[in-house]
Amino acid sequence: MPKDGMSVVRFSSFAPVTEMILQSLPAEKDKEDQKAPAIKNFDQLRQRLNSQARFLILDLEFFQDQQKHRNGVAQIAGKMFETQNSFNYYLYAQNMSAERQLAFLRQYDLRLSEVNGYEVRQIFNRIFHFIVVERPDYIVSWDNGTDFESLNYEANRLKIRKEDRPWRTIQSLDLEK
Repeated sequence: MPKDGMSVVRFSSFAPVTEMILQSLPAEKDKEDQKAPAIKNFDQLRQRLNSQARFLILDLEFFQDQQKHRNGVAQIAGKMFETQNSFNYYLYAQNMSAERQLAFLRQYDLRLSEVNGYEVRQIFNRIFHFIVVERPDYIVSWDNGTDFESLNYEANRLKIRKEDRPWRTIQSLDLEK
């Protein structure tokens, strides 16, 4: 018996030790499913910015959907904080007015047959891939309630499951609030 009164455990191999260590670690799935801690004040924000936390800065631009009397997403851009990794996509939507669709085709010098790469489903797939690769802890935007409402509208239209929408599974930080 050692001096501190604890008995010594002897193993003939490292297998039991390795198993004990692995059992004590959180499962990878559990770690991925947990959101980063919420940020409620500037001190917490400063702490997270100085930590290893990863921030995706998100910005959406809109067009007025005349048929539904609501905003539609015209552009979506994102950049990882303190890196060069980013995306910037312009969206072509069937619910844009004819004038807006024509202006889009002229601005990007596209034929109508080429716009499928600018449709919401294609853009969402690219953004989802970006998020899988970058693994941000926080999504930062200005008035993210409006942004997320529009993203959810498009995701509902495309029948994307709620748990597959990254803006619902990653902790959000609204700069306006």
